[in-house]
Amino acid sequence: MAEAWTAGGTRATAAAPGSADATSQDRLTPVVFSSRDVAPAHRLDRWRSTYEAFNALTPLGPISRDFEASNEIWSFCGLALLRNSAPAMGFERLRRHIQRDSIDHWVVRVVRRGQMTLRIGDKVLRASPGRPLLFGLGQPHDGERSDTDWVSLYIPRDTHPDLAAGLDRLGNCTLDHAGAGLLADVILLLERRMAEATLAELPALAEGARAMVAACLLRGAGAAAQGPDAAAFTQLEQVRRVIRQNIGSAMLGPERLCRAAGLSRSQLYRLFEPHGGVARYIQIQRMRLARVMLEDAACTANVSAIAERVGHFNASAFSRAFRQEFGVTPVEVRAAARAGLRLPLGTTATATFNSTDFVGVLRTIGVAPEPLRPAA
Repeated sequence: MAEAWTAGGTRATAAAPGSADATSQDRLTPVVFSSRDVAPAHRLDRWRSTYEAFNALTPLGPISRDFEASNEIWSFCGLALLRNSAPAMGFERLRRHIQRDSIDHWVVRVVRRGQMTLRIGDKVLRASPGRPLLFGLGQPHDGERSDTDWVSLYIPRDTHPDLAAGLDRLGNCTLDHAGAGLLADVILLLERRMAEATLAELPALAEGARAMVAACLLRGAGAAAQGPDAAAFTQLEQVRRVIRQNIGSAMLGPERLCRAAGLSRSQLYRLFEPHGGVARYIQIQRMRLARVMLEDAACTANVSAIAERVGHFNASAFSRAFRQEFGVTPVEVRAAARAGLRLPLGTTATATFNSTDFVGVLRTIGVAPEPLRPAA
């Protein structure tokens, strides 16, 4: 089997020509974080360091020498399905994590085994089998979980603005109505289906997942469900839409955004303060899109052309910014892609702790595939 990354960060396992599987359709392979390939004495420290850019993990009680944890990430068509299994731990995602990574996907989390408590804002949410959670990664939160096995559906705001707007109105909550139970069942079924799904089936699975989220959670969730931050979320989505539409413009900045969204500078700065500021947010979006283009072996645009397409018209400044963001240069990423590799995420389906960046995986979820091919 040969492995390649398709548009949007989807890893495919393709049969080699002439092999016994050459007539079968390509299938999706997850990125897998696992402690099993690490010496037992180092497993906990390595596991914590893998996630330290995203959240802080604290063991609850003694950790056995046989510590085992795993995380499978299936990224497909603007969504991601994550299956986790880990011993009892406390977790904390701080404002500094959010400002650094600017990840604010919505998450529907279904616990298959164990218990989980999450504190976010002024709410305390508790999940157990049959009682899923809905929460946003763009807000600081903390909590504890027992020895737990869970599945999460990640919904990027930028890819699904209409769905995200509805979830904003619903807000962080424990889902305990009939529709939520049906959605939990669908997510668990989807997780079991991912290993067998062909690439041709993924768009239908993604559309079905989006439709079920809307039908099970948002039908009838109108103004009465809006929280106090609903207006701010709406404004934020409006500005983010302007950024997406103008990501290649060198003139994209606070003045243009304020004019397009009808906001004052102080309003704009308040909206993006949790993301490290509006300039930081724009930079992250540019680097994310550039990374996806560089990792697409079918994209023939050179590094300078890719830099210009994401609003950087100085190739040297672009390379420095890219290296600062990802720890590798654009040239190194492009060379790896042409060799059938991916940096810094490793080259096999099961990633080692040293070669894989969990935050990097989350950042590529939902990056639109349209810009990946240069215009004819």
